[in-house]
Amino acid sequence: MWQMTLLLARNEEINQWLNEHPLVLGLIFLALGALLGGWGIRELMTGVAHDKYGNAMTGGMGQMLAIVRIVGGVGCIGFALYKIAFG
Repeated sequence: MWQMTLLLARNEEINQWLNEHPLVLGLIFLALGALLGGWGIRELMTGVAHDKYGNAMTGGMGQMLAIVRIVGGVGCIGFALYKIAFG
């Protein structure tokens, strides 16, 4: 699976198609940013975040992880809006 992902990342035809259709790339990053930001907001409101192994983190570390996810989501949305507006 990982090798297939690397092959897709190096595929010039896909990269060229995405350069010709920046709206698709923008919509993909808009969806990713909304999911990541929403996930971070939910974790910040509940006060419990989960790491990549599923361990629950509370307190300052949980809040920090939620904020990092929110910042990542905002970054993805910013990139999406840039690609949609300026191609």
